[in-house]
Amino acid sequence: MPTIEDIAKEAGVSTATVSRVINNSGYVSERTKLRVWHAIKKIGYTPKESARVLAKHKKTYRIAICISERIQKLSQQDNVGQFYGVVVESIRRSSTACGMYPELKLMETVENEYDGYILIGADADLNILKKFRSMKKPFVLVDHYIPGQVIDCIISDGYDGAYYAVSYLIKKGLTRIVHIHAPLNAYGFRSRYDGYLAAMEHGGLMPKTYEYDDIANNMPSVVEMMLRTYGLPHAIFTSNDIAAIRVITELKKRGIRVPEDVSVIGFDDIAWAETFDPPLTTLRVFKDEMGVLACNRLRDLIMGINPHPVRISLFTRFIKRKSSI
Repeated sequence: MPTIEDIAKEAGVSTATVSRVINNSGYVSERTKLRVWHAIKKIGYTPKESARVLAKHKKTYRIAICISERIQKLSQQDNVGQFYGVVVESIRRSSTACGMYPELKLMETVENEYDGYILIGADADLNILKKFRSMKKPFVLVDHYIPGQVIDCIISDGYDGAYYAVSYLIKKGLTRIVHIHAPLNAYGFRSRYDGYLAAMEHGGLMPKTYEYDDIANNMPSVVEMMLRTYGLPHAIFTSNDIAAIRVITELKKRGIRVPEDVSVIGFDDIAWAETFDPPLTTLRVFKDEMGVLACNRLRDLIMGINPHPVRISLFTRFIKRKSSI
């Protein structure tokens, strides 16, 4: 059976650091936490405290992985559901390994019949939170955060990722940089938008943004409006990879070359990003790790371990491919 020593060796840290990560006590950088949880997942370790409490309760825990009706619709479109599909599968694997049994449900209609809930995506608004709080059961948000709400959540650092990507373009000498984004009610898209604005301001450049509808896929009209009102930019930074791929598709229809005429950078690093033509420069979100962390956090809440709400923000990684200079 794997031990804490095995985890420490795999992650390249001390056993004390592993213990702090597992017990969520003391300071550990997000980068190190991610490395430790990745090692835990790789070798199949189950923390002794969790095992002890599970044995004490002698109960099988049922959890609901909750997506919204909007995400369900997106997932039915080819390649669009890649991001959340990876997160959901990660939660399924991790929860089963921890002795919990997951079921996929819609957050709008799920009933109060589970021991805990994982809510995925930005559609978990204040009304949804009110519903789940009234259930008096533990729950964790994934890929979303509502400022001012004291709540457990696992998110990616969209602000820093966007700031890095746009700063990279500026350092390459590009000055006309457009941001095409999804609706800003989503915390992740808002943080990427804010990171874009900050990088443009620090570079002394004028920002230019356009909003698109991910459900209706109005990218053809958005690109047409951009070209008509702004002209061809030096670069386009989008709020996710699907938007970037749709932008490039529209540019190709007009004979505009990527990256020779315009650079394009996405966000998320879905599987399609690497195989698309041209392969997409993007920011990698650690989707699998988000699922692992969400599962472990919910398990702790169900068992009464470290009940104080925590917000875990995972760093992103810049992936340079051929869609940008």
